[in-house]
Amino acid sequence: MRTGDKLQRRAGNARMRAACVALLGALGCQGGNASGGATAGSATPAGSAVPVATGSAAPAAAGSAAPAAAGSASAGAVGSAQAGAGEARDISLTSEDVAKVMNPKRQAPYSGPTGTLRGRVTIKGDPPPDTGLSFPIGKCGEAAATYGRLFRVGQQNGVADALVTVVNYSGYVPEREEAEKVTIHGCAFSKRTVVMSYGQRLEVANLDPLEPYMPNLEGAPFMAVLVAVPQGDPVKFYPPQPGYYHLVDKLPKPFLKAEVFVLKFATHDVTGLDGSYEIKGIPVGKVLTAALLPAIDQDVKREIEIKEGENTLDFELNFDLKKYKEKPHTRPSP
Repeated sequence: MRTGDKLQRRAGNARMRAACVALLGALGCQGGNASGGATAGSATPAGSAVPVATGSAAPAAAGSAAPAAAGSASAGAVGSAQAGAGEARDISLTSEDVAKVMNPKRQAPYSGPTGTLRGRVTIKGDPPPDTGLSFPIGKCGEAAATYGRLFRVGQQNGVADALVTVVNYSGYVPEREEAEKVTIHGCAFSKRTVVMSYGQRLEVANLDPLEPYMPNLEGAPFMAVLVAVPQGDPVKFYPPQPGYYHLVDKLPKPFLKAEVFVLKFATHDVTGLDGSYEIKGIPVGKVLTAALLPAIDQDVKREIEIKEGENTLDFELNFDLKKYKEKPHTRPSP
């Protein structure tokens, strides 16, 4: 096994455990049972997206490292794939199945005083090691910067792609955005960690002028893989339940990946290249906050008091390469 493959395998270890246990609810403890609803899911064409039939495995149950049973393969013909996708149950912020998971107590949306939490996630210690991956020369100008090292560090030690969550508040905070958007440019996704609320759709748009991509959400059963044409309409995915997924490219770019966390609450964000995050609309009072860097399976938690208006909280992670290599890992099936 190549060095890059080993590092990527280590980087994905115990994601479900880290997200649900270490973050105390990232995959569902705020909203209840993390198992979600039925297992049907689909990807649908959007404008100029071109469908291609395929299939993928079902997601692992939240909080469990055991592989889930593989989903059934879709039909070989494009028409069959489209028909199957159309038969999937409704996954949207207003659907009944989503409401049962996101708001099981059927509470009215929280209307009291709220606060906004802003801050940065930084990292100290050893620099991120090289992944050993190789990238096409010329057309993949952003791939090396995005995937060339185990994790991405910006100015003043800000770390990108860290998942920040807020849980354990009183009240129901609904998700306000219908879609989480990801772009592809220079053979790289715009982020390596994607966080969504259950009921949101995932939109993947190709910004390249010439290069096509074939994004697929692995972990969702019965997926119709669609071609994201250059500068065309986005490909849309509807995660069938809360959990952990992989966003990949089915064309020959094995390095092109992002980890997708579908959560049961709306108070979350992912850090940018400068390590900054922002979470709005948090009910005032005591809450539990956490920052997780999936690439190294490391998190830090803080209990704080959210006050009305602006709140600031910074997180600091510590990376020890020797300890990271010695740490046992067990990877769940996506």
